[in-house]
Amino acid sequence: MTIRRGTPSEAPAEWADYEIWVVEVEGAVRGWAALRSLGAGESELLQVEVAAGYRRRGLARALLHAALTGTVFLEVRASNAPAIALYTDLGFVVTGRRRDYYHAPREDALVMERRKV
Repeated sequence: MTIRRGTPSEAPAEWADYEIWVVEVEGAVRGWAALRSLGAGESELLQVEVAAGYRRRGLARALLHAALTGTVFLEVRASNAPAIALYTDLGFVVTGRRRDYYHAPREDALVMERRKV
C-alpha cells in the first residue's frame, strides 16, 4: 500500500480543484480523498472513496491518517454508522447537525471536527 498526494486526474473531475490524496494497492489507485484548505491550519474533508473490492481493509483509515493535518471539519450522513465510527476512531467529535443537508434521500448531516493536537 502506498499513500501519496494525488493529481487531479486521479479523482473524479468534480474534485479537480481540491487537494487530492490517493492510496495505491497492487499498482493502481484504489481510493482517494479530497480536501479543501480553509486557511490558518484548517481544512475540510470533502470526500473519501475506496473501490468496492478494497473496502474494510483499512485503506480509508490509512489514507486519512496520512492526509489529515491541523484542524479538520467534515459532514457525514447521520445514518452512516461505519463512517462515523471511522471518524470517531480518528479523533473526530460531533459538533453540530445540519438539517436536511443531503438529498436523495433527504437526510441530516452530522458536523464533525478534529482539532489540531
